[in-house]
Amino acid sequence: MPNTSLTLIPYVHFNGNCEEALNTYKKVFNGSYEAQRYGDAPMQVPDSHKQKILHARFQFGNNTIMTSDVFPGQQVSDSERVMLSVGLTDEAEARRIFEQLSEGGQVTMPLEKQFWGALFGQLTDRFGIRWMINCENK
Repeated sequence: MPNTSLTLIPYVHFNGNCEEALNTYKKVFNGSYEAQRYGDAPMQVPDSHKQKILHARFQFGNNTIMTSDVFPGQQVSDSERVMLSVGLTDEAEARRIFEQLSEGGQVTMPLEKQFWGALFGQLTDRFGIRWMINCENK
């Protein structure tokens, strides 16, 4: 029986032009988005980066894409631009999935509680696929 509390959403990273891309996609797909800025988060960032997109959810039709600008001082290559984000509501399931995907791979951010209230981690699996695991506490 499929797990209905599990969703897979592409996550696309940009080198500082995320908002421009979102506005283009909004027009092309007749969609909408909600965004959180770096300046809204409890972290130190240069003034030049405070209006950049920390996280956005773009929706069109029955589809969702999440996006962000990379952290200050970072660049993302074309081959690293897209990650797969798994959204869950069950912490035990999130931990199981994270642990199994990380076997033979590389954890880039341990699965831990984050300032937005979710359990979150990032990894690259042994096949080179980049994953984000996000478990919202409902």
